[in-house]
Amino acid sequence: MPGSSFDVYAHLGVKPVINAAGTETASGGAMMCQEAIDAMIAASRHYVLVEELNDAIGERIAAATGAEAGMVTSGSAGGLLLAAAACIAGDDPALVARLPQATGLANQFVIHRSHRINYDHMFRAAGGEFREIGIPRATAEWELHDAIGESTAGVVWVESPSVTQGTLPFDTVVRIAHEHDVPVIVDAASMLPPVAHLRYWIDRGADLVAFSGGKGIRGPQNSGMLAGRAHLIAGARANSSPRTGVGRAAKVSRETMAGFAAALERFLTHDHDADYREHLAQAEMVADILSSSHQVDIELIIDQRITPDPVVRLAPTNDASWTPDDLRARLLEQTPRIYTRREHQFLVIRTHCLHGDEPEIVARSILNLIE
Repeated sequence: MPGSSFDVYAHLGVKPVINAAGTETASGGAMMCQEAIDAMIAASRHYVLVEELNDAIGERIAAATGAEAGMVTSGSAGGLLLAAAACIAGDDPALVARLPQATGLANQFVIHRSHRINYDHMFRAAGGEFREIGIPRATAEWELHDAIGESTAGVVWVESPSVTQGTLPFDTVVRIAHEHDVPVIVDAASMLPPVAHLRYWIDRGADLVAFSGGKGIRGPQNSGMLAGRAHLIAGARANSSPRTGVGRAAKVSRETMAGFAAALERFLTHDHDADYREHLAQAEMVADILSSSHQVDIELIIDQRITPDPVVRLAPTNDASWTPDDLRARLLEQTPRIYTRREHQFLVIRTHCLHGDEPEIVARSILNLIE
């Protein structure tokens, strides 16, 4: 049997990367904390009734978020799938069995046009449809009032660096939705830390909130949580594994549940300010090294309201000989391989997942390739 020093990637013929893209799924999310690893190993050695385990961890999620109830999900995407199913079918066995066929049911989700992102596919996978409001830079209150009707299952709010401005204020969205007796679902997948964000949405009236467990919480990559109203969490549970509703494919193992619970417990007491200072110093080092080049314009983003971790955005100058796509590809071809992110016209370096001398390796590798 392989021991602790066994190199599984070498065994499989896969070359690791330096992860300068942050906690995105494509590069494996965050590095799991040791508490999560230990809990997963311990959980693998005994059987348990999965529903009882989710009950117990759900109580901890509720306490951490200030919600009435909670549950472990297969990432935040799994949480959104179950949130949609809960709003459409609830815990009615006949309706649960119908999804994603939702003809005749209230299955429409109202969303700001500026909040449409790839992951809202999860709502459609559960049988939902979207009704968009606003234009990319502006939305009027009457549009939300007008969009809500007999077919409305919920109003979706996406909190992400990927969305654009132009939405109604969140408090206004909650007020209007609740005037029409419609729930508000928040996708806050990547907005942790700080710890205060766990309670932020519930405190302001959200009915369901989905978070990733494999990003800032540093649990298993395929873990997440859904928190909110007790009757909606009951509906989400009715549509999820170990039952056979639309959420069956989004199964969460007992090991993943235990690992997530341990990571959440650590997250609540961890010194995230110290982590942020370390990542900020890394980002400043990268920016400082690259500032010697006339080939690149550099922007340092350090606003946690926009992104939980410091971000270095690089754009080619007018006379530059590189493009973000070309540079990103060349960084992956070299040794060591470096995985970065492209956002619009920028090459983006996120320091959240960089360790040791990796920030300097990333910066000097970029400098060598663009000069």
